[in-house]
Amino acid sequence: MSDLKFVSWKEILLKTLDETDPEKLARLLPEAELAMFKRRQELPDSAQNSEELSAMPIASEALRVVKRRIIKREALGPSTGNNARFANFVRRSGTA
Repeated sequence: MSDLKFVSWKEILLKTLDETDPEKLARLLPEAELAMFKRRQELPDSAQNSEELSAMPIASEALRVVKRRIIKREALGPSTGNNARFANFVRRSGTA
């Protein structure tokens, strides 16, 4: 059962990192943050949970980056960068 919850917050995170539509991002960001928060509350600090616990601060930073991009986009207009690059980096690093 714990693996299912682990996948759940990871799936929401990856969906958020892949999303390019600002309206969908505005909905997904709080969902991802809440899923991570709830899962963190469920997990005891133990060696058994160390991998998942160590992934959470990295995932939180990824969400902060997305938030900053949204704020920057609202202030400056859309960028020409590829938003999917960060999601691909997270996937390759195996941290999320």
